[in-house]
Amino acid sequence: MRVVYAGSFDPITLGHISVIERAGSLFDEVHVIIANNRSKKHYFDIAQRTELVQLSIGHMSNAVVVPFEGIVADYVNANGVKAVIRGIRNSTDLEYELQLEQYMRSTTKADTVYLSPYLKDIQTSSSLVRMFLQSNKTELAQAYMNRDAYARMVTFTV
Repeated sequence: MRVVYAGSFDPITLGHISVIERAGSLFDEVHVIIANNRSKKHYFDIAQRTELVQLSIGHMSNAVVVPFEGIVADYVNANGVKAVIRGIRNSTDLEYELQLEQYMRSTTKADTVYLSPYLKDIQTSSSLVRMFLQSNKTELAQAYMNRDAYARMVTFTV
């Protein structure tokens, strides 16, 4: 079964990776959609985010990394996706994700599957990593990212 896990991954964190790994152990093919919402200000551009995701999940033979502009529902409908994976860390995430699920159900035939990150990664967020980067405390971001992705990220000029 083909599933989608979509996000901005700005940047990808250990929490994202654990959700992708969990999805990969449950489903045949995981399409990791790197959303490029032009109305949103991203810290890293789409090419950089794609590279960081590829470095982070390159060990997974059943994961496909797809940079994508547009509505995720359109990708789901066009690619025979049966389920959309969403990561849940807490009740705040759940409230937001339930709203997205209603939209997805009204525009696709895909089900939504909720997965939480591994417990050790549950408090990880891209916002936290960006906060470290913006305050010139880049080394603190290392604890929340894949080693190879972190090493590449610090070479980017933002």
